[in-house]
Amino acid sequence: MTSDFTYDELRRIEEISQNASRPERALMLDGWSVGLSPSKAKRSRCVNAFYPSVRPFEKNLRDAVALYKRADLPCIFRLTPFVNDPALDERLAVLGAESFDRTVVQAMKLTSRLNEGRADEKAGVDVVIQFCSSPSEIGLALQMLRGDSDDEIAALLLRWNALPLALASFTAVDQRSGEPLAHVLTIREGDAVGVFDVVTAAAHRGRGLASILLRRALADAQSSGAHCAYLQVVESNPAKRVYERMGFRTVYHYWYREVQHE
Repeated sequence: MTSDFTYDELRRIEEISQNASRPERALMLDGWSVGLSPSKAKRSRCVNAFYPSVRPFEKNLRDAVALYKRADLPCIFRLTPFVNDPALDERLAVLGAESFDRTVVQAMKLTSRLNEGRADEKAGVDVVIQFCSSPSEIGLALQMLRGDSDDEIAALLLRWNALPLALASFTAVDQRSGEPLAHVLTIREGDAVGVFDVVTAAAHRGRGLASILLRRALADAQSSGAHCAYLQVVESNPAKRVYERMGFRTVYHYWYREVQHE
């Protein structure tokens, strides 16, 4: 754990990230929060063992597998430092559930330093930053940048429309063509703001667009009362270094294990 955040603060960040990720399709199963969203993000469709269980592990596992089979989704567990059962990871490993997608959660306290260096000469003068809070327009920009399927975008919109939280989207758009070049989404709860869907079109990477958008998004959140920010990034992703240059620091890790349907 980092000295900037207490254990309780990090546990709250984990709860807030779950609120932002899967409000519309989740069931409680004897202390396990079972996410059943069909969206692209695994954190929206996995098991988080937040609370103590009273039934045997084997029974809970059978019921969880049955739920995912019925939903036509893989049965995935998310292992974090806040899992209530310290033996869960080993139990899943013994069953042959391989671990994958080791991910870091990074966080930072928001300070006035965010306002420094917001200009980036490499971005060029042909880019304008557009702000949006409409889920449908955010989904369209992401689909153009990422190539998500219609079903994946529909699942995103279902999730976002169910959120009682503030969405703020920042998109770098080519002034001449109107083409979206890069995108950052923030979701705010209380004094914490989460960073999601950081995407840059392949042809425009290396221009500093994501950094510009992220600084703008964090400054916007700070001006409206946010005191800390968090994000999640796969450990091997080079973008982790970009976030660290901005002031984010790794505060904990998580990973996934998939249990095969019988």
